[in-house]
Amino acid sequence: MKKNERTQRILARGEVSGHCHVVVGDVDIEQDADGRIILKVGNEGAVLKHLLETPWVEEEKEVWTGEHKDITLSPGVYDYVPQINYDPITDRIVKAID
Repeated sequence: MKKNERTQRILARGEVSGHCHVVVGDVDIEQDADGRIILKVGNEGAVLKHLLETPWVEEEKEVWTGEHKDITLSPGVYDYVPQINYDPITDRIVKAID
């Protein structure tokens, strides 16, 4: 897999630790006209992994961060929805910090 293909498989990045959430396996990732990310997982399935970004992107090495267990994705179509939180102090919806 080429470097740009590995980069495209990153769904989210950590804010501080250099980790990322990567989907690997039999999956096509598309973005629709509204900006939604759609995962189309094929018959062989896929896995969402929590990896260090630099080894993944630069060398295709899966270096697990020790956080978050892998999430197995069965064949099907998934709509990726980033996690958000409600902040009652500011009365705002904010992006979740990982």
